[in-house]
Amino acid sequence: MKSILFEICRWAAFAAALIFIIKTTGGTSPVSNANPQTVLESTYASAHTDNMQPASNQMIKRLYGIDPSEYAFCKLYYPLTNMDVDELLLIKYADGSQEQQVKSAVDARLDEQKKAFENYGVNQMELLNDHSVFKSESGFAFFTVNVNADQSAEAFAHAIKED
Repeated sequence: MKSILFEICRWAAFAAALIFIIKTTGGTSPVSNANPQTVLESTYASAHTDNMQPASNQMIKRLYGIDPSEYAFCKLYYPLTNMDVDELLLIKYADGSQEQQVKSAVDARLDEQKKAFENYGVNQMELLNDHSVFKSESGFAFFTVNVNADQSAEAFAHAIKED
């Protein structure tokens, strides 16, 4: 009886591992050959950018906790003042293993901004809650908070398909 139970557990563990491998590798999209600068220009042009400025690598490290030099491409536009929340981040991964690190960094940044404005920034909270988009596909990550977030996300999706 113990050997049958052991055999069932062994096959169940094997099936679970196989499902995990298929889900984590099978759903990945091919890496886009789009020029990252062109993708950035397309997404930036569609965003509401009056309240944004380009960030230095040091500022990216400070705000997101990631080192831009570890990525094939990493650009951030962030608010001109501490009272705004408009941002646009575009990253091209150096390799696929960086996706979770970027997703975690974006989640942490969004949470930090929500905590900063939760008791007094009604307009900022609306932007953070209703006008923020994160996408990771084809070897790129895109995050924005702005009134034109949906249009910027569409521009991103279109731009990464251009080769």
